[in-house]
Amino acid sequence: MDFKFFRSARSTGRIQAAFAAVALGSVAVLAAGTLSQPAHAAQTGLAYDEVTRFVMSGQATPQPGTFAADFQAAVDASKSMAETPKHGGLLGSIMNAGNMAKNAMNMVKVGVASRDSFMGAWERTDDLGAQTATIRRPDQHQVIHLNLAKKTYRIEDTSVAPAMETPPPYQPNQNPQGGASPQPGTGHLDITVSNSMLGPKVIENVPTTGYNMSFKIASTNSTGSCKDGTFQMGMINYVSRYADPHVSTMSGMAHRSSLPRPETMAMHPGCNPSIKTHQSGGASPPGDRLAMWTLVSLTGSAQTDQGPMGGRFGTLIERGNVRTLGSGDSNLFNIPPGFIKE
Repeated sequence: MDFKFFRSARSTGRIQAAFAAVALGSVAVLAAGTLSQPAHAAQTGLAYDEVTRFVMSGQATPQPGTFAADFQAAVDASKSMAETPKHGGLLGSIMNAGNMAKNAMNMVKVGVASRDSFMGAWERTDDLGAQTATIRRPDQHQVIHLNLAKKTYRIEDTSVAPAMETPPPYQPNQNPQGGASPQPGTGHLDITVSNSMLGPKVIENVPTTGYNMSFKIASTNSTGSCKDGTFQMGMINYVSRYADPHVSTMSGMAHRSSLPRPETMAMHPGCNPSIKTHQSGGASPPGDRLAMWTLVSLTGSAQTDQGPMGGRFGTLIERGNVRTLGSGDSNLFNIPPGFIKE
């Protein structure tokens, strides 16, 4: 199983931006003055440990305060996967597949741990269990891959990467099967957005301010290609005073501006319902501050040709061991002495 999907959601600043875009149809970055205390002064760098895991239906709702145990469990799972021996032959292939499935299920349960370090435009991500690290230096067009166990390195030159074709604009009403367009449909689409503050809370020795945001779509009285159903997204977010090192990147800003409107995501091709929006509250977390604890939950149900379907799913990001970096930490972003090129 490929766990890169965990890495795509690690930036809480981007999750906040995505949530805001889904809830409001636009991105709003609030001033730092919305927090109870002023932001830290400009820093040379920032580092923290992080664990990202799924919260499946039926599990108890997580609460802040379990970072140390959760982080260690994720590190142990990564270490177990890295140290699982590989067997040869037909029987060995079957054993390898079984071990891979077992390790994959364990990592889905406990999540993925990392140690993330930032200095200016440079970023380093350490997988403590696998004993590997990836250093990104965009100003030098380099991605450096370190094998800390074998003391080897490999440099990827991003300046010679193949050009990627720009995807076409998002078109919610196009017919993916081609041919005749589906029967037009109507209905009522109600969008409800509510925000509230949870107040101050110290998480992993870091003062934070909590926010609770929810967004719900309810489709009713549907005809034709429109379908009745509900979709709900909620986010509980405890935000620190530290500047989020992710949000200053141009890629993060581009990611925010490319998100589609929420009501179009809920529509089937040919569906053209009337839309009403209801908003309450006004407290939203600032998108440029590092979140120490973020729980995003998704709940949905819909009427399909096979009958009613629904489910619940969540993602939890926990952070701890936050520390500032100074000029003496710049070697973190260089190839260590004694490492041999692969």
